Amino acid sequence: MSKFLLDYDKDQHSVLEPTHEKLPYHFHKKLLYAFVEKKDIDEFLKKYPHQSIGEFLTISFNPTIYEVEVNEQKFTLCQAPLGAPAAVQLLDWLIGYGVKQVLAVGSAGAISDLPENKLFLVKRALRDEGTSLHYLPASNFIDLETNWHNIVRATLTKLKLDAEDVTTWTTDGFFRETKKKVITAKSLGCELVEMECSAMASCCKFRGVDFSQILFTADSLADIENYDERNWGNDSHSISLEIGSMILGEIE
Repeated sequence: MSKFLLDYDKDQHSVLEPTHEKLPYHFHKKLLYAFVEKKDIDEFLKKYPHQSIGEFLTISFNPTIYEVEVNEQKFTLCQAPLGAPAAVQLLDWLIGYGVKQVLAVGSAGAISDLPENKLFLVKRALRDEGTSLHYLPASNFIDLETNWHNIVRATLTKLKLDAEDVTTWTTDGFFRETKKKVITAKSLGCELVEMECSAMASCCKFRGVDFSQILFTADSLADIENYDERNWGNDSHSISLEIGSMILGEIE
């Protein structure tokens, strides 16, 4: 077997850089990176002063980037695409145009016996995806307990929001969450499963950017004989935007 996949290249430069187009964008350093539907973004924006400050163009996903003001603090807001490669491509581009502090919000499957719509703050992520290998040497986990994590944690406490720390399993094989893999992830301390966290954290660490992620529980794989999609965590989408904006609105 070729070792190409695990042959990490630490070169800080690539043939195609995130800012190769030299667009006239400069985004606010704080980013709310939201894994929610566009309708949730649109409803959220009705409540706060905002303006469009950019657009990311691809063949299939063209999100608008917004400046939003909450509690007299301005930050960048962008809808995030599903899956590690797409999420990191856009995130790396946003970093290239000024983002320095990232707070991602979204939902995850529960692989422990957890109720739907429970709030968590990720402390580490299991790297079961390929994107992160382009940003950091191979390892089982990436640690998210940084100073930025502590700031987000302190802000959650200040806002009287109950969020437990959690270890999540990041996979890029949605339909390959087999019984064996679920059991193994649980044995390694994971309680949630999603598709982007470890890759985004790796990208941010490589770029010298702060990263943290808040997750709500959605579907459940806790009983591997009886999968339960529940309501896909839909009730948490608008709430996650509000919580993320409140946190960034409190942080100077």
